[in-house]
Amino acid sequence: MKKILCIFLLILVMFPLFAEENSEKADKNFNIRGSGKFFALDPLTDGILLGTGLLLTGGELLLDDMLELNRRKYDGTVYSKSDVNAFDRELIRPYSEIHDGAGDFLLIASLTTPVILLSSDKDEWFTNGVMYIETLLIANGLKELAKIAVNRKRPYMYSDRDMPQEEIENGDWAKSMPSGHTTFAFASAAFLTYTFCRYFPDSPWRIPVSIGSYAIATGVAVLRVSSGKHFLSDVLAGAAIGTVVGVMVPFLHTLKTKNNMSVAVTGNGLSLTMRF
Repeated sequence: MKKILCIFLLILVMFPLFAEENSEKADKNFNIRGSGKFFALDPLTDGILLGTGLLLTGGELLLDDMLELNRRKYDGTVYSKSDVNAFDRELIRPYSEIHDGAGDFLLIASLTTPVILLSSDKDEWFTNGVMYIETLLIANGLKELAKIAVNRKRPYMYSDRDMPQEEIENGDWAKSMPSGHTTFAFASAAFLTYTFCRYFPDSPWRIPVSIGSYAIATGVAVLRVSSGKHFLSDVLAGAAIGTVVGVMVPFLHTLKTKNNMSVAVTGNGLSLTMRF
């Protein structure tokens, strides 16, 4: 999971720089900070968001990978399904390597859906890249710290079938809540839906893009449950975290846009318009 995020963040960092170089060759008026019409980068806002994302992610790496805080070692205990709450109990599944791999593949597909935003003006590409990096960093930090704090056993621990030995050895078997894959998938879906609808409020593609991105995210959640890696409540928590972060980050970049608020005099008096 961490390898997928690291590779994807590296691509996100490099792409805006590549886009800037090539766009400047084609258009000397290219503005790396964007038009400021839809979303606006701001040193204070982005400093806080990037700092928060790096602090959360860095804190998780320190607490989990270096200090191994709250990391549990499996002692061979056989766990009973009767110990699981009624809400989650019925959907407990044994580990499935096929479904696990399919979930990884669908997650990558979900993370790449914001490529659709390349249909926006090229001046907005760097802004979108920065916002997306902030979204993924914050979402990653929140879900990883929650995993350490909750320390919940994965569903496959309640099955008598084969369990992924690598996860048993590294302590990942006790990091079920929340679902990281689902967090990322819904963060991506929410981010794409919010930004696309703001860029293209009258586009007939708004509904297909929104439904498609959330359908992929839902597919990720379903596969996380069917693979035995997560309980239903795990993926619901991940979906909630991802959606909130995916909307919050781009929304905060609308607060200082050029046309975020407008006042006009009409025949009926003053008209106030705010865009969200």
